[in-house]
Amino acid sequence: MIKIPSYIHFTKPGLMTSIQDLGRFNLAQFGIPYSGAMDRYSLAQVNFLLQNKKGASVLEMANLGPEMVFERPTRIVFAGAEAEIIWNKKKNIKNGQILEIEEEDVIKIKNFKKGQWLYMGIQGGFETEEVAGSKSWYPNITPRDKIIKNDSICYLSEEERFYPSVEPKAKVRSDWYGNHQIHVYPGPEWHLLPHLLQNRILKKSFTISDLINRMAYQLKEEIANDLPQILTAPVYPGTVQLTPGGNLIILMRDAQVTGGYPRILQVDNFSLNVLSQKRAGDKIKFSIL
Repeated sequence: MIKIPSYIHFTKPGLMTSIQDLGRFNLAQFGIPYSGAMDRYSLAQVNFLLQNKKGASVLEMANLGPEMVFERPTRIVFAGAEAEIIWNKKKNIKNGQILEIEEEDVIKIKNFKKGQWLYMGIQGGFETEEVAGSKSWYPNITPRDKIIKNDSICYLSEEERFYPSVEPKAKVRSDWYGNHQIHVYPGPEWHLLPHLLQNRILKKSFTISDLINRMAYQLKEEIANDLPQILTAPVYPGTVQLTPGGNLIILMRDAQVTGGYPRILQVDNFSLNVLSQKRAGDKIKFSIL
């Protein structure tokens, strides 16, 4: 099987476009964050549809998508957020639809209609730098942290016939992240909260603030509390911290590996994917597992 190194050229970079895979593991003792795709469920979907390896690297995009030109033929597919995707002059490209890309084809990602993070898988994954066992981009760990204008990224072009594992126009549903309920486990400092406050946190709906990025999502509503500060302790993607000022901060994939705020809850792995697709203004409600 002949594979030819080829490039995607970005005429517009988008706002938060980067390469991500499943992230880095067993390196927290060195202060290296886990990183990886914000929504791993969608990453798994595009790799399954293209018959890629489970953790093959994908293109992650948010809010304002990029415009790109492909050097040679390949196959791509989208999952995650619902966005306006234009393939040359063709509109209404759906998530889950495998696109047979030809030389000089253009893909434009316009308005995001639903969800926060969109993923583009490419046959075989991207041929980018691997650092500490992962291709996920992260500032000061990998040479690049986001796509910039006139950037290029490498892939291997394969022209052999492709046999998809499912219908090539399979519909990928997005209603799985419409659920407002976020499943959580009690965190190490949960027991320090009075029962009244625990009940309030579990019965109340919270609003995603506009302070959201790959490191953390902050909630709008505040919870007044008298929790003592803790010594710096391990934190993970999905750890919910409660600050002395009453702010609830949910750590996401690019979060630091230690923190000094009480860790009151830990978001379940699948719910972390659901949470990642929430946008500013969306409501969530915690549910203890």
